[in-house]
Amino acid sequence: MSFVSRIALPQRTCWAVAGEMRETLFWPCKSGKAQAVMLLVPGNPGLIDFYIDFCSALHNQFSDSLDIIGVSHLGHTRFSDNRGLSVKHSSIPSLSDQVANMVAVFDQIDSDYTSAAQRPKMLLCGHSVGCYFSEKIVECRGDRVDRVFSLFPAVENIASTPRGRQLWPMFRPGVRQLAAGLVDMLVRMLPSAAILGLAGLSRSLNEDNARMVVEKMLHGPCISSILKMAADEMDEIGDLNEELYRRLGHKFVMYYGCNDGWVPPIHHKRMASVNTNGKVHMCQNGFPHSFVTTHSAEMALIVADMLREELDSWNPVAIETPSATAARRPFTARAD
Repeated sequence: MSFVSRIALPQRTCWAVAGEMRETLFWPCKSGKAQAVMLLVPGNPGLIDFYIDFCSALHNQFSDSLDIIGVSHLGHTRFSDNRGLSVKHSSIPSLSDQVANMVAVFDQIDSDYTSAAQRPKMLLCGHSVGCYFSEKIVECRGDRVDRVFSLFPAVENIASTPRGRQLWPMFRPGVRQLAAGLVDMLVRMLPSAAILGLAGLSRSLNEDNARMVVEKMLHGPCISSILKMAADEMDEIGDLNEELYRRLGHKFVMYYGCNDGWVPPIHHKRMASVNTNGKVHMCQNGFPHSFVTTHSAEMALIVADMLREELDSWNPVAIETPSATAARRPFTARAD
């Protein structure tokens, strides 16, 4: 048994992209020569750790042929660089800042993998507002993206959805700063056990997820960044980008929830009428919008089926029997 085989996945690292440090998880394929590469773009609050169970289960279905890379949103989590030093962002990024840097993330990954003798398929998997990020990547890099898997896609009129109307007051200026200050005060005043107990009151968080929230997100600057991006989502994500989906809709495989407060059924109906060249599915299982905290394994199987269908349509032989020769390490963390 080699040392590499003893290292549990995902691999955790940190790399610099366009001047910003990105907290990153990496699931490399066993062969070292990926037939496809997937960039996972999370929703808000943007902690990539929430997606570990989902990505691990999905990767297990394609462990010889698929690389998965996932990044947290800028400023949304507290983490350390590869030297163990705490990473701090100098400002609170806007939604446009976040999108621009995510495009740079895709560009760097695409550049690294393109140097291979046979370029792997470049895939995006977005969740919630991560699907909006994926849209923006396709808008400017449509020739480089082979397929997009959009899960519970929050890509239009978020402010007018049931959950948007309910939570909008929390995202207003002043309220955001007050919330961040209160979080910092509570964290200083209450013992860790009490904070964990409060986080555990959420029905959608298990013990591990509650601990991640407390350790990585319950910090004033993180709360400010999370709420700032949410406010920008309300202000900037408006009508559906019909032109994009009529032109490049064939690149999208979409999965909508049947009872989703962030993406109501009317959004599925509208998308199905616009994106007639893509695949627009409606969930038949009642999975919630925040599936990563409750139904990761189940959703991974669904996405695996959708992914397998796409891969088989391209090159079924190569995907079923990937080459194990000429091992390559196409994605490496950048120096801090």
